[in-house]
Parts: sequence; structure tokens; C-alpha cells
Amino acid sequence: MLAEAQRLSLLQAMGIDTYCLRKADAVVPARAEGIVDAVVVIGKRNAISLRLHAQLPRALGVAAERVQWCDVAAAHLPENAAAYVVIGTEAARALGVQLSTMQQNATVIAATAEPPALLSDGAAKRALWQILKPVARRLREN
Repeated sequence: MLAEAQRLSLLQAMGIDTYCLRKADAVVPARAEGIVDAVVVIGKRNAISLRLHAQLPRALGVAAERVQWCDVAAAHLPENAAAYVVIGTEAARALGVQLSTMQQNATVIAATAEPPALLSDGAAKRALWQILKPVARRLREN
């Protein structure tokens, strides 16, 4: 029989979220230096992004204040966020240009399909849910 620590590490490696009871004396893990306790969503402002804007905090299990929204056309995107969600290829390029390789390795970056596909394509919706799981894990750690 596996030890509890081994079992938990195996479940985490398989991408399975484990839940445990909250404790009053729970220790909050230390946050990496300079990392902001938020997720930044980068994309074009349209009806689809407004719909995502309303549902994303609930899907991630965080307060709406922890989700920052930036338009692709913004001259400067926030750096040192806990995670980034980029909607479409244009947003992915804009983020890649502004973040250094070190910053990209230190954060979770989730790239989604183009906005129209998120509404109509079932596979794109499933892919969106799969890429949001690591973002939610990172936000729980911070």
C-alpha cells in the first residue's frame, strides 16, 4: 500500500485534483517573489469575451477581483501575474512579445481557441476547460 504522500503525488501527476477538509490553522504557502495574486485574461473586447468575463471567476473558483482583463491592443500588459489566459492567437503573440523567457517559465500560460470557436465548437469548450485546470491550481497555491 502506498504512503499518503506518494498517493497524493501520483494523483497530482495524473492531473487529478484532491480535496481535503479546511483547517483553521492551515499554513498559507509562500508566494514567489514579485508574483501578483491574480490571473490576467488577454483578448479582444466583444460579446463573447463579455460572456467569458461573467463565467471565468466562477469556473476558476476565485473572486472576480482576482481576474484582471486586458485588451490585446493595450500597450503594456501586466507582468508577474500568477497565471495568464490568452484568448486567440493574436493575444498569445502579444503576451509572448512582452514577457521574457524567465517570466514565461515562472507562470502558467493558458492559450485558448479563437473567440467564435469558444461559443460554437464543443471540442474548443472542452479544451478551454482542460487548460483552465492548471490555472485554477496555481491560483489555489497563491
